Amino acid sequence: MTFMKKYLPLFFVLFSYMAYSQNTESKTYSFDSIVSLNVPNTFFESDTLVDGVKIHQIRFKTNTYNFIAQKVLFQDENQKESLSRLPYNYTSLIDEYNRVIARMRYRVPYYLKTKTLVEKEGFTGYNLKFVNDVDTSTYEAEFYLLNKNLYTFFYASDTHFDKDVVAELFNSIKINTNQDISQYLGKPPKYRIGYVIATYFFLSLMLVGVVIYFIKIYRKKTGKTDFLKE
Repeated sequence: MTFMKKYLPLFFVLFSYMAYSQNTESKTYSFDSIVSLNVPNTFFESDTLVDGVKIHQIRFKTNTYNFIAQKVLFQDENQKESLSRLPYNYTSLIDEYNRVIARMRYRVPYYLKTKTLVEKEGFTGYNLKFVNDVDTSTYEAEFYLLNKNLYTFFYASDTHFDKDVVAELFNSIKINTNQDISQYLGKPPKYRIGYVIATYFFLSLMLVGVVIYFIKIYRKKTGKTDFLKE
């Protein structure tokens, strides 16, 4: 009995440590052929549609923090290239990123403290740091637009925000440069304006042709001279 009393607490300590260790053991998870990151053995994965937008998400948590990584289709696959909102150069990429940041500021229940441009494997992204009412770090996010997908990573902790853990998680994110990746798949405004003008011009010609056709049919039925020959 004394033996059991002596080692029972140790057993629970070891059991707790083993459970925690198993949760912290990591493996590589691939979103696709482009992006991967380290995750614990136990995590949750889901695919959803929000307002018609496809979202693939993984998430896990410990006693001190929550982590979410998601891949969101930036625009519909059927969107015409000529009308695409995808960036076409560095400036338009930053413009789109600022729109993402504006939406994130609206949805995240904390205050945006800093926003910093970051680079990973030569690709540009943003890192955002949020704080609570007493200026304590609570939330950090990082995102990259690659091809037609926005990859976003969130770390949140109200009580034990650990910068080292954040750095470890975000540093584990890898971009496979062996794949064909671009951040500039869009078309410049001049191209899009030209496409719209050409499209409306073509439709106008079709409409004029239809009107002329029906006028000729009407005049033929009523015995009136074709106005084009008057």
